[in-house]
Amino acid sequence: MKNQWVHKISGYVRIKISGPYPELFINRCIDNGINIWDIHSVGKEVLVCSVLLDETPKLRRMARLSDCKIKFIQRKGFPFLWAKLWKRNGLLFGAAAFFALLYILSNMVWGIEIEGASAPVEHDLREAVTDLGIKQGAFQFRLPPPEEIQSIVTDKITDATWIGVTKKGTTYHFQVVEKQLAEKEPKEAPGHIVAKQKAVVYDLFVEEGKPVVEINQLVEKGEMLVSGLIGKEGEEEQVAAKGEILGEMWYEASVEIPLSRTLHAVTGNQYRTHQLYFGDFSIPIWGWNPPEYEHIKEENYKGEWEIFGFQMPINYGYKDVLEAEEIEKEKAVEQAIEIAVEEGGEKVLSQFSDSAQKIDEKVLHHEVEDGKVIVIIHYRIVDEIGTKQPIIQGD
Repeated sequence: MKNQWVHKISGYVRIKISGPYPELFINRCIDNGINIWDIHSVGKEVLVCSVLLDETPKLRRMARLSDCKIKFIQRKGFPFLWAKLWKRNGLLFGAAAFFALLYILSNMVWGIEIEGASAPVEHDLREAVTDLGIKQGAFQFRLPPPEEIQSIVTDKITDATWIGVTKKGTTYHFQVVEKQLAEKEPKEAPGHIVAKQKAVVYDLFVEEGKPVVEINQLVEKGEMLVSGLIGKEGEEEQVAAKGEILGEMWYEASVEIPLSRTLHAVTGNQYRTHQLYFGDFSIPIWGWNPPEYEHIKEENYKGEWEIFGFQMPINYGYKDVLEAEEIEKEKAVEQAIEIAVEEGGEKVLSQFSDSAQKIDEKVLHHEVEDGKVIVIIHYRIVDEIGTKQPIIQGD
């Protein structure tokens, strides 16, 4: 294999040797150090073989000494290929110019995209990147790397907390996170914190105001939890009570769980269709008539083609259509109770705030009836129970 590549690079010819003793010609060539290979007999007193291009001048003398005639029947290798291309040098130069131009264009900046910036910040950022030489038509190899660009523009743009820089093909992308000035919260009107529902105080943290309840104390709806009046009696100062008061509540839930459910299992039969994608639009190229399965599952694949960092508008993808069948799976009663506890807890928590927590649950009763399990569960829920109430004159 290695010699074949050497022969193709240096060039070789196929010759036909005819005469009374063509074997004598072969022997004289070997004796004189001429490399000959791939020798075949093609008729009576006729041989065909391969000889390196550099050694062809010696063949005439060997032919005279051997009383043979030689004829060149094939020319192979790089020197002959180059000679053919040189005859069509216009095509050769055109192809070289095309690839050179494509390489140059793919290493130039053709787009600058900025996301997340307001108009003034975007204007300042465009001026900063222009000062760095990042503009349409600039050569990428003359520009700083994205990490250095990010450091420079982040220092220059004082109204931005962070600026991300990425280079995709011929486009620079700038992702801007602007500084957000915290707005002053308006001063709250004086008020108390009262219970919005019946509960047992589970925990409390008072930031402003005077607590009037204790942990484990039962409170009714509307009962005061934190007073907005502070100071000595008769000299109270009105403030906006602030704090977090957590209350424990009890709920019972009844949940029904069927003892069987339907699953879809793959049978192993499948069919693949092939598509060409133009953006989000697809054109099928193979597999137009897939078999009709009663139940199916689909798995999709879509590739991405890139040339010199450019995302091509055309992509290939395929879709596997898998046959599935329905399977009835029986659940044990214990498993159904576990599922009921989980689903009941989610149902109960949905009635409270997002910060509510389930701290305990207990199955009070369960029974099997008509292929399903009916479960009664007791839950202990902890959630914020405080709500603001303005101070009324005379409180």
